Amino acid sequence: MSEDKQQQDLAAQIKEYHQIGEYDKALEISARALESNPADLEAYRSRWKLIADMFPEEEAKGKIRPEIESLLRTQQETPEVLSTTYWGYKSLAGGADNIPRELLHKMLQHPGTKVYQSALFGLAHQSPEAHEKWHYYQRLINECTASDVPELSWYLLAHEHLLWLAEDDRSLASDDQLDELIDRFLKAHLSHCQDTRHAFNPAYTQAVECRLKFNIRLDKALENLECAEIRMGEKEEQERFVQYYKKSIEEAYKEISRLRGEIFLRQERWKEAHDGLEANAPDFLESISSRFGESAVNYFWMLGRSAEGLGEWDTARRRYADAHFALTPHAESRAGLERVYHQMERGNADTFDDFLQEAETEYRIREDADREEIRQKYIKNTLNEKATDFSLETLDGEVCTLSAMRGKVLLLDVGASWCGPCNDAIPQIKTIYDQFNKVDNVAIWGINNGETPEQVQRFLEEHQPPWPILLDRRKQVRKAYQIRGIPFFILIDKAGNWQYSFIGCNLIGGQPLIWMIEELLKD
Repeated sequence: MSEDKQQQDLAAQIKEYHQIGEYDKALEISARALESNPADLEAYRSRWKLIADMFPEEEAKGKIRPEIESLLRTQQETPEVLSTTYWGYKSLAGGADNIPRELLHKMLQHPGTKVYQSALFGLAHQSPEAHEKWHYYQRLINECTASDVPELSWYLLAHEHLLWLAEDDRSLASDDQLDELIDRFLKAHLSHCQDTRHAFNPAYTQAVECRLKFNIRLDKALENLECAEIRMGEKEEQERFVQYYKKSIEEAYKEISRLRGEIFLRQERWKEAHDGLEANAPDFLESISSRFGESAVNYFWMLGRSAEGLGEWDTARRRYADAHFALTPHAESRAGLERVYHQMERGNADTFDDFLQEAETEYRIREDADREEIRQKYIKNTLNEKATDFSLETLDGEVCTLSAMRGKVLLLDVGASWCGPCNDAIPQIKTIYDQFNKVDNVAIWGINNGETPEQVQRFLEEHQPPWPILLDRRKQVRKAYQIRGIPFFILIDKAGNWQYSFIGCNLIGGQPLIWMIEELLKD
């Protein structure tokens, strides 16, 4: 067997045992990487990823760093070796913060390579000042432009980072520079779509969103939308869009029209803005997050502003109220309500405070009606499938078996410590726990998806969930319930049937999971 094939096999074995939760076996065979000659770089990478997952932060650093230093001492500093050590440092908690600047500067000695580009990303990440970050991202763009085979995904990402930096600090670039940056961003994005055979529509709409964010050259934004519309008329583009984004062609056209309406709003073309925004508004009652999320609040404000521009005061008041009395109010909605107050017939509202109170009363009535309509959609969507049984242990060795919970409504929260949305959902799950903690026939279990006990222990120390966390090292729950993304919530009724599922962290006030639990308690 060739050396290359042996190396591929060793790395594959480490990854395979890692993925199925056989961590000790994976660690045992990964030790062969330390004895390989020539160095099995792919196996080194797999070994270090494994160690970072298996051990607490300081212990992992104590194991990986000496191996990295040994590899650098004993091997020629080729781009491949430098890249391996770079990713070894990145595998540790803290990511790119662990990489020594000395290593990054060694990587800069190989221009025109991915190692060189990685170094620029690392230096940008570690730079404390925005202008230094800007400098390194700009160097990366220049390097990719000069390269015969530029890494398009990195080139695109560098542009995105520059736009994010400019959003935080507008002094970094003039309007003309931002205009040019967005043009280059769009060109790079279109090239990336061409290479990956993704739909082109998002490249155009993201460029438009950037122009709206910075409020520059909105005429170009309209041209971009026209190009997006022309593209969407092509059969191949439609097929790519539906396949990749799982949305309908109608929704793509509606998004284009909504963005055009927002541009008209900035241009104070009130009639065109209001007609476009009203006719192409998203379905606010589709879900709890669609009705009460940040994007909905902003949309309500835009509808209010365009209605105000037309002098349609009742509509403006209603939409501004939707934006103002939301959980996270729109920053400009109160000022909009005050302008409307001075234009409308006052009725019983002698003061602006009286006007606000009347507007809030009407809003609460609408809110309750909308919540009930959304609730009905959720609770009617039952699965009524027999729940697959399983037994898993907690860190303390307690065995929890699903079938033993018969007679209780059980909420399963499937997630992982590395998953940002999973962690974002924890405060909402605590809200649910607090509401049902004293209800005897309701229980919540967290299912950790495939991580080591050490990783779960760190998660418990950081987030302190009051419900048990079960270790699913072989990901049997994910396989049994065909889970494709996390966080994923499963609700089991008292008879042991799988009735509801919910994916994502859009849990506003614990809804809709609270509604689902309440419905299952009725049986």
